[in-house]
Amino acid sequence: MLRALVGASAALFGGYYLFGGMGGYSRVVDRSPDEVASALDDLDIREQPGSPGTDPTRSGGVRPVFSHARTADGITWTVRSGDDVAVTMTAYLTPIDDGKRTKVTTSIQRGNAPDDFVSPAFRSKGITAGLFGMALDSELDKLTAPPAADPAKCVAFFERFREDNQSMPDAHRQDNIRDAVGDVAATAMRLAAFQAEARRIGCPTDGGGDFEPVRSEMRPAQPDRGVSFVPGEPMIDPNPKPAMR
Repeated sequence: MLRALVGASAALFGGYYLFGGMGGYSRVVDRSPDEVASALDDLDIREQPGSPGTDPTRSGGVRPVFSHARTADGITWTVRSGDDVAVTMTAYLTPIDDGKRTKVTTSIQRGNAPDDFVSPAFRSKGITAGLFGMALDSELDKLTAPPAADPAKCVAFFERFREDNQSMPDAHRQDNIRDAVGDVAATAMRLAAFQAEARRIGCPTDGGGDFEPVRSEMRPAQPDRGVSFVPGEPMIDPNPKPAMR
């Protein structure tokens, strides 16, 4: 259930960025710029929904090359297609409160690589911004996560959110593009509130934590329902024998 909720969150936030509803990325983190930079060091946008940039058949047979480097004011990730640059994504880390906290903002710059040799996720600055923002949030959430909550409490919280979402039938029906855009915006804001509350109480929001151990158990064999696979004959006996008691 948790993975489904996180997947829905990622897809809807991506759509919201695509429509330009969230504007530029900005977040204040209660950590120093050095701590934030260290947390972002292993950020990999290829781990975002759809595994962007991992399928060379979507970029003219050219496999993108990913790299990142620290700069004087942040970190820049570069995606190359051969000798050309597909896109550069920069996270600016601005110290505030005497360096005790950090303001994170971003910029996206499309490179000179032709669209035919660039993965679809990196052709549009809007889509790239959405994926980049989600990747940043995921890493920063890990950095600032509170102590883990009781698993039972998280299960109840996620179940309540699922039930509340299902009780809103209009969100599952789009009559026109205006309705669809409005539903995406409303759902994105609802998911943002859900994720913020989940983080506050210590429940994971990164797709992990199913809260239930895998069980291995033997079950009794299913009763004979008269199913057969004899060519030319019905697969199910129309007059099955009653079960023995």
